[in-house]
Amino acid sequence: MAASNLLTKSIKHGDKMENANLYSNFASICAKFYDLIVDAKEVADFVDAKISRFKLQKILFIGGFFSVVEELINKDYSLTVVDYTNEMVKEGKKRLPETKVIKADIRALPFENEFDVVLVIGRVFTHMYSEEDLKKAFQAIGKSLKSNGILLFDNYEDTKIRKTNYFNGKISVKDNDSEITRDSLTEMISETPFIVNWKATYTVKEGGKTQRFSDEMKHRAFSRQEMKNILRKNNFKQIEVGDNFDDTSFYVIAQKNKPVR
Repeated sequence: MAASNLLTKSIKHGDKMENANLYSNFASICAKFYDLIVDAKEVADFVDAKISRFKLQKILFIGGFFSVVEELINKDYSLTVVDYTNEMVKEGKKRLPETKVIKADIRALPFENEFDVVLVIGRVFTHMYSEEDLKKAFQAIGKSLKSNGILLFDNYEDTKIRKTNYFNGKISVKDNDSEITRDSLTEMISETPFIVNWKATYTVKEGGKTQRFSDEMKHRAFSRQEMKNILRKNNFKQIEVGDNFDDTSFYVIAQKNKPVR
């Protein structure tokens, strides 16, 4: 869920409270949470089923689903990975030593006509609150893609984001080394655009120690028709839309329009 304008939180070690950022101060916890809550092979199979028809190989992957990247590499895709914090980039390089992992904002990507496919998996557009943010993001993606390049991305859906325990309830995930529990809820900010304020408390048990921190940020959700209109305004043609691999979002496949001569 790499993005800008993210959160400020507090963390408690015993009686000490500190400010924190999930994608910087707790990059390893963030990546671990993704590992445990997402079935990486299932997501990679989902992505492969959507893009393999295009017979394209060179991929730009935006976001911190590093375990999904590992699975896509196992399918012989060539990937470059982008995230927006130094800490998540460091985590990505540690996890993916043979893969190029760089720091960049989705609204200012440093590529030009380089990739066959851009994957934005992890509902990154939830942090594009304004139309200007969306415009910059799609322009940067379009610039990064080769002619007729493909974009596969997912979005929280306005009719679903407040109806599952992912944002409104408790989620617990664990493995042999750690357990992460998240309690969260959403409050409505606006309906047009559809933005909620999300608050969560994380409890992390690892190595015999427990730490807790709170998390608060805005999330934007979209309708399917709204995103189709946004794509059209930003020089993309929607090819396909459908239910995503989770129960809060939908996926879209779009193609970069040819330049008008």
